This record gives sequence, C-alpha cells and structure tokens, in this order.
Amino acid sequence: MAEQFVRVRPPATEAYLANPHKGCCTFQNFNGDELFPATSWSEAGPTEFPRPRRPRPAGLGGEIPTVIPGYLPTTVADCRWFWDIMEPQQGRCDFSVIEKSLETCKQTGQTLSFRAMAFGAPTQAAVPKWYGGRYPMQRYHDSDFLVPVPDSPEYLEHWGNFLRQLGQRFDGHPLIENCTCAYMGPWGEGDADMSDAQKARFSEVYKEAFPRTMKIWQLGGEQAQIGIRATGGGWRMDSFGDLWNTGSDAVSLDAAWNHHYDFLPEASAAPGVVDIWKTGPVFMEAGGVPMNWYQRGFDLDFILQQGLKCHMSYFMPKYTYLPDAWIEKLDRFCRRIGYRYVFRQAKFESKVPRGGQTAFDCWIENVGVAPIYRRYEFALRFRQDDRSFVVPFSDVDIRTWLPGDTWLLRSVPLPPQLRTGLVELSAGLIDGQSREAKVSFANTTRFKDRWLLLGKFEVI
Repeated sequence: MAEQFVRVRPPATEAYLANPHKGCCTFQNFNGDELFPATSWSEAGPTEFPRPRRPRPAGLGGEIPTVIPGYLPTTVADCRWFWDIMEPQQGRCDFSVIEKSLETCKQTGQTLSFRAMAFGAPTQAAVPKWYGGRYPMQRYHDSDFLVPVPDSPEYLEHWGNFLRQLGQRFDGHPLIENCTCAYMGPWGEGDADMSDAQKARFSEVYKEAFPRTMKIWQLGGEQAQIGIRATGGGWRMDSFGDLWNTGSDAVSLDAAWNHHYDFLPEASAAPGVVDIWKTGPVFMEAGGVPMNWYQRGFDLDFILQQGLKCHMSYFMPKYTYLPDAWIEKLDRFCRRIGYRYVFRQAKFESKVPRGGQTAFDCWIENVGVAPIYRRYEFALRFRQDDRSFVVPFSDVDIRTWLPGDTWLLRSVPLPPQLRTGLVELSAGLIDGQSREAKVSFANTTRFKDRWLLLGKFEVI
C-alpha cells in the first residue's frame, strides 16, 4: 500500500544567507561605508551622521546587504566609544552617538554590537576631565598617561553609574546585538591590577545594568571567568589571528610568544570558559587586520581552524580591505561560523480531515559550529488562497540546537479556518511577537520572506 504521506527533502545551499546574530562584522562603520585606508583603523566610534551610503539594503529581511568592494556582507555592526564623549560633564550623559548608530543600523540591515570604554591607551582618550581632576589616578605602567586606580571605590561608583545609565537607556533595545563588558585597562581589555573582589563588583554592575542584553566578556585578567559566572553571556578575544613572532636574545623568532599559541588555547580551555559557547557567543576581533596577516605570510588555514574549534559566532576584521587571494576562504569561514540550519527532511500526511490534525516530523541539521543565542520559535505556516495561519511550536527552544541533528515529531492541529482543498505548508524560524520569519534555513526553496516551502497536502 502506498504511503499516505508527503515526504520532502529540500535542496541545501552553501550560499550566504544574510542571517542575523552571526558572521562578519563591520567596525566603527556600517554597510556601504568606505573602508578604513590600508591597514589602519580607529578605536573611536562614529560620531558623525548621516554618512554617504549606497542604496538601502535589507539584510534583516533576508536579502544580501550592500557590500563595499574588498569586504564581506554583514548583519552586525561592531562599534565602541570612550567615556569622555558620552559623559563630558559629570552626571550629564549624551548617548546620541549610540542612538544615531541604531538609526543607521535600521537603514543598513544590521544590529549593533557595542562596547563602552572608560579610557584608551597613551595617545588615545583618557577618562573625562571631571573625573581625572578629582578622583584617584595613577600612571599607566611607565608612561605619563594617567588612568583610574583600578580598585578605588570612586572608579567603581562613577564608571558604574555611567554603565547603569547606559543600560537604562538601551537594555533590551531590539537592534542591540550585545554589549561587551569591559572595565580593566585600556579599552577594557584586561591590562590592570585589579582585585577579584572589584571584578565581582563590576560584574554585578553589568548584571544590574543589562539584564536583558547578551553580555560579552573580555578574555584577559579573568574578566570573562568572573563575569560569566555572575551574569552568563559569551566571551571575546581581540587578537584573533595574532601569529606575530618578534623573538629576543633568549627566544628564537619561530618560538616567540603570540596569542594563537600562548593565550587563546589556554584561555579558551579554562574552567568556566571552555563550554560557554553552548549558551553564549564567541566573538573574535582580528589582531591587526587580515592584510597584516597576508603580508607577513601567516597560515590562514591554521588561524581559521582555531576559530572554528572555539565555536565562533562573530568575526570582526576591523573593516579594512581583505586580501583578494583570501577573500573566498574568509567568506566560506564566515558562512560557517555561528549557526547554519539545513532543513534535511519533513514528513506530513497527504490528506487530513478538516478540523483534524496531521502527524508531522522533520530533521534539521545545524552544520555551523554554534547555536543561535536569541530566542526564535520554530513554526509551520498553512497557506490557502490568500489566507495564512502560523502555528508555532512554543515548546521548542532553538537555542538548544547545537551543531548536529534535531528531530521534531509532533501531532499538529489544523487551523480551524482551513477549508477543504489544497494547503501549502512552509516552515520558518519566527519572531514570537511579529510572527514573521527572521532566520533563513540553508535551503534553496525559500521564499523572499524567509519561509521554507515544504509542499502541499489536502484538507478533506
């Protein structure tokens, strides 16, 4: 007897999908902006808006965003700003640079990953003048550059108050991708002598300020270990790709210290960090820029393999021109990092009584290296003539879809509004409020609205 089921195996694709919350990022810029010249970049985030840009893309709607030659498509903009421009007068915060960046992201099909930094390195921004002239400061190493005393209660109070105001304004904003938590040393990257007790206090500040925002913790100085333990979140390294070998009188050139051999494997395997990728994202910023790697003859395959092994979701190469000889490999790498869901098979009944229910099962494979960390719902869409009905699987949490296989088996009630006749069935990963599909499956039979066509059945 013939099967009374529709069985469909949608063709997979390796194409770029313009999916959110993963992949290559712009830096201090947005889709369509001119690249930084040569191998330079700025540590100071954008302050002038609007900028000249190309026609508006629709990256968050599934179309490929505007891409400037020499770079890759992205749905995430990574920006960071210093404290002094956002609180130039004590207690009077000006967050217009972030507000305007979010407006720009809406135009460019991106979300905003951001970091607020208390100060930079020598020759860069110091703390606001009102702080530096009134509260405890010390020399940074042997330079004349003055920085806050890390363990002082004044630094905790005033930088902490600023972070609370920042969170009060932006926590939970739909276009905020994540917040990098950074409070130790220049750019917040960990180069400071701070007690574990003070680190724990700052962790509580971020927990209070950003309860709904994904927090990314800087590797270095145990910020990540203490912060993740207190608040959850993911981790970030800002020297990905660093194979620099300077050598010395005691150590040969090929055995000199660098981040990929002496920092990343130890830090990423530390207790409290090694399994974090299962619940919080891994963000890698290029050490230097990829053109530096290329000019120095670095082993790109080795660098990228280490990123995949660490279950990366974001790669930020500082928005500089990518080497022509490497751009295809970097493109494939950015498509693979994070999540990538291939819909392998679906099976459902070919004829269903009106008002009844259909047996439905499907196989979805995550061929990426990490899960998604934002809540979306798996749903079926029943479409008949000009009417559509969306049925979410509210008990399915796609954030648990680690690399590998997911099998769903359900008995799905038909929407009572369906009449007798043919019904088109599609699958989607939807926003729970709008019920619009927001994440594309890596299959070729997608509609422009990101729903994946599975086939048709008959209501009898």
